[in-house]
Amino acid sequence: MKAGVTIILPTFNRAAFLEEAFSSIEAQTFRDWDLVVVDDGSTDGTREIVAAFARRQPDRTRYVYQPNGGAYSARNRGIDHVTGRYVAFFDSDDLWLPHHLDRCAAVLESQPDVDWVFGSCRLVNHADGRLIGENTFYVDGRPRPFLALATRSAGEVRIIEDRHALECQVTHGLYCGLQNSVIRASVFAERRFNPLSKVVDDELFVIRALAEGVRFAYFVDPHVIYRVHDDNSSGSASGMSATRYLAIFEETTDGLEDLLLKLSLTPRQRRAFERRLGREYFWHVGYLGLWQGGRKREALAMFKRGLALWPWQISAWKTYLGALLKVGVGRVPV
Repeated sequence: MKAGVTIILPTFNRAAFLEEAFSSIEAQTFRDWDLVVVDDGSTDGTREIVAAFARRQPDRTRYVYQPNGGAYSARNRGIDHVTGRYVAFFDSDDLWLPHHLDRCAAVLESQPDVDWVFGSCRLVNHADGRLIGENTFYVDGRPRPFLALATRSAGEVRIIEDRHALECQVTHGLYCGLQNSVIRASVFAERRFNPLSKVVDDELFVIRALAEGVRFAYFVDPHVIYRVHDDNSSGSASGMSATRYLAIFEETTDGLEDLLLKLSLTPRQRRAFERRLGREYFWHVGYLGLWQGGRKREALAMFKRGLALWPWQISAWKTYLGALLKVGVGRVPV
């Protein structure tokens, strides 16, 4: 293999972000990298901007064009061109802090049992640079649940050794997004993303990886500046429509149901799936997606489905009974 880290940058009509993205990559203190730009059918001058960068970094840059197939299809295409020992995914609208590759690659070099290293993100508003959140591992100063998992320390990195990491990912998340991670290339030897997924397959991929024994480690401090804007593909987008939210929720439940059927799970892990699915069906698909969208009868069906999976939700029962009363007395149009 040629490079230490192969960087995969999928992009679709993000020409306005690319110069800053390339500068962020060039600013990395880790120098043993190569870059695969997968142009997912752009029509905005992306090819020309990449060509200019390739003239600046001719031995490090490869440009791959494909008809528009979505972000996960583009990432899979990039994986096919990996030459490095490790893989990093760069989302073209975000920025890496200069230490990102250096620190993560050093862990993978020194800790042969670790497969996936990640850091937190700093959230900023792209339009005005306003800081939204200093560290995605904390909410209002409180640590996210995965920080309570059992770990061993190797310098500043924490290596997860907790046998309940999979349940934590299912229930709460490890916050190891692709853009803030560096991963052994061997993780992708027999694994690919679901090319039909629009948003959520990075989360589902982590569940599959944990179930198959992939080991994770993390740095608490930020490695990435995540820029929030109306065109984000994830749920952080500020201008996302209710229809798009519902599509994400339904994709999440479909993916979790599929994993529940296919993975070999312990009883505790299965309960974690049922609890998460109960929450997704009731609050996300049922309440936020359908009830608030005026689709009351469909929402009631989702409420029942969620409660059947995880009936120990007092607030959900209150909401469900209130919804039945509203629909039953005709005060809510259906």
